Amino acid sequence: MVSKIIITVLVIVIVALVIKLVMDNRKGESEADYSLPPPETLDAHDVAAFIDSEATTFRVRTTCDVLPGGYSAAMSPLLVDWNKSDVSPGGEILLININHGGNPVSGVTELRSAVIRPDKVIKVQFIMVPLGGPEAIAHSMIRFIFEDGGAEFSGSDRGVAGKSEKLEDLMISWEAWRAPGVDYKMMKGMDPETYELSCRAYSGPQRFLEDALMNRDWNMYELKLPGGKDGYIELLKVALALGDGASRYSIVWMIEDAEQKLQEKGLDSDPEQSAAAGVWRALKERAGASSAPDDDPRADMTGRTGYQSLIRSCATMALYCVDLTVARLIEAGYPADGARPTQKPEMVEEPAWMVELGSADIAGILMRTPKALAYARSNPTIIPGNIPKALEEAGLLVMEDGEPWSKRYSMQGDTPWGHRWQLLIR
Repeated sequence: MVSKIIITVLVIVIVALVIKLVMDNRKGESEADYSLPPPETLDAHDVAAFIDSEATTFRVRTTCDVLPGGYSAAMSPLLVDWNKSDVSPGGEILLININHGGNPVSGVTELRSAVIRPDKVIKVQFIMVPLGGPEAIAHSMIRFIFEDGGAEFSGSDRGVAGKSEKLEDLMISWEAWRAPGVDYKMMKGMDPETYELSCRAYSGPQRFLEDALMNRDWNMYELKLPGGKDGYIELLKVALALGDGASRYSIVWMIEDAEQKLQEKGLDSDPEQSAAAGVWRALKERAGASSAPDDDPRADMTGRTGYQSLIRSCATMALYCVDLTVARLIEAGYPADGARPTQKPEMVEEPAWMVELGSADIAGILMRTPKALAYARSNPTIIPGNIPKALEEAGLLVMEDGEPWSKRYSMQGDTPWGHRWQLLIR
């Protein structure tokens, strides 16, 4: 196991060095080569209408619409309207910013509101999405599958005839939030000041389509948690509390930062700018005044919203949701039957050497490699490819004939909703 970790870390270091050399040779190129339109901040009144459920769909232009601070509006994180939600058994939860229905090719992202009923979760899956190259380098997500009536989009479109849309599953995906057109760089992400942490929500088909367009498959594992169905419900609530907490903290500081810059530029005296700033300020105050009805300090994301490629990555945050849930279930007295968290669920601070990797040159990367190897040996799940094995050893995966049940899905063949020949017109 240790030798595999060392080899994997060395591979990642070598890949990072190669990428850095390539990028250094492309200094003449810039992100402007993509010919993206200039960024445009969303109208605060439109955002308020969506938050207040006056509109149940928010359509944004993927390549140019931004929130205050310049962060992509298409990557807006999930929010929970706690005032309109009931987290008690049998209750409903109102979610905002579920990505569903847009067309990635035309550059349109649609964010939707939906009501989910946690009691109707019937299955939870941990999904690994290889990103090319070594399978150890992968994106991770959690997929919740509902029985009929367990989830539905809010509102109805009177201008649409025919069958209503179904929401059968919900994807929770932690991602590096950035400006439109800005690529995620693993080494830059070592510095948590580079990207913000966004917990995004998708319908399963929407996320699968977007991954398929990037030639990315899904490796799916089914989770087995203490308490059975109660465990699935708890995981959903924990994931929503963590995601919503990170979202609200980010929104508050983004708007505060935008307000400060507006004042520095002397634009706050402009009537139009001032009116918009007032609406954003009201949204900021609402975001800061609402939170999940959960006082577990392990679910507090305050001050921890910088994406970090090892400590707070897509994979480590998805795993943290699972580990915190399992710990809470065991503490609540559910029979564990040998199951346990893969590691102690606690938020840790990134060491200085790890942050320094974000701006290090080749010599700097090599100099810190021994520390990276030592850290990986002590924390093997910072490497996404090690997570399925860790879940298996912790007794948290459904097993079949002595092996974890798993399935690989691709748009070239089977998808979770059927073979492509069953789904596409041809």
